[in-house]
Parts: sequence; structure tokens; C-alpha cells
Amino acid sequence: MGLTRTADAGLLAARARGLGTVWTTAQAPLERELAKVLGVPYEEVMLAAFIPLAFTIGTDFKPAPRIPRKEVLHWERW
Repeated sequence: MGLTRTADAGLLAARARGLGTVWTTAQAPLERELAKVLGVPYEEVMLAAFIPLAFTIGTDFKPAPRIPRKEVLHWERW
């Protein structure tokens, strides 16, 4: 199973158990430091995603506000 499918399955399983998650790549600028803290061999393993996991306050989940697709998606042209 690929990374995306595995991560998605984990996110869904966590949600089914009342846990909140988010797939983020915000750690990218600090990847070397994060690898050191986590004990991951930086030269051998790439941290492709960081997925925090926590109990949530409430269950009123809804989609986050998003920029309209037309403003960020380009197809065969800029």
C-alpha cells in the first residue's frame, strides 16, 4: 500500500475512534531537526508527512474555508 493510502487509512481510523488528525508538510523546513528529535536517520529516511494525533474538543467538524479551485489550479497553462 502506498504512503497516501496508508496515511488516509490511518486518518480515517483515528477519526472513527474520536481522534483528530491532520496531514501536514509544514515540518519540511525543519525536517533535519525533527528527524533528530524523533530519532529518524535523516540521511536514510525522508519525512514525507507529519500527522499529529489528538483527542478533540467536540465533534462539530466541517470543511475548512478554501480558496476557489479556479484561483489555484492551472491546466496546461499558467
